[in-house]
Amino acid sequence: MTSRRSQTIALAAMCQSALMIQQVSKGVILNKDSLLCLFNGITTTDPKSVLDVYGSVEVLADGAKLVQLQLSGNATKKDVEVTRYLAGIMSISKKLLKNGSALSALTDKLTDVQRRLGHFEIDDPSIIQNFAECYSEVLSPLSQKIQVIGNPALLQQKSVQHKVRALLLSGVRAAVLWRQMGGKRRDFIFNRKTVLQDVISFNQELTSIH
Repeated sequence: MTSRRSQTIALAAMCQSALMIQQVSKGVILNKDSLLCLFNGITTTDPKSVLDVYGSVEVLADGAKLVQLQLSGNATKKDVEVTRYLAGIMSISKKLLKNGSALSALTDKLTDVQRRLGHFEIDDPSIIQNFAECYSEVLSPLSQKIQVIGNPALLQQKSVQHKVRALLLSGVRAAVLWRQMGGKRRDFIFNRKTVLQDVISFNQELTSIH
């Protein structure tokens, strides 16, 4: 698999995470297969390829479509909320990769979560809480806090807060992978057409699968 294809898949996962943050904060029922895909990606810390992280990329279709909309150049189709989530996620991922102590702390915490997966499913509330704690304790202090917009009554619920933070963690995981595969924020300015074409091709493949 080429590095550009790997970048496209990681970018789709990043956007899938941002989209699901928006959905859960507004009470939209999440696609379970997509959620499991993103959460499994968090705990896959020593992959040989991006497919080892996300497996069945078909469940990232909504994220891939969102990438295409965000890069299409049509301002009316861009989602400002999602754009803000993505900017925050990318900022945290950049700072994480430059912070050895934070990387080490996150690795230790995720190792503990992996041990617990012998007894709980990955979408068990206690595991989601563990993911949320990883984000709050290690990642959140690295950058300016990401403000999540949604239903205030929902966002006051602990279970929703945990799911939002777990999805932020999955977004950072995807962003780290994207950077490790050679992705750079300046690509969205200087290589925008190339990135967009890669995403369009990926979406066409996903459509043909269905």
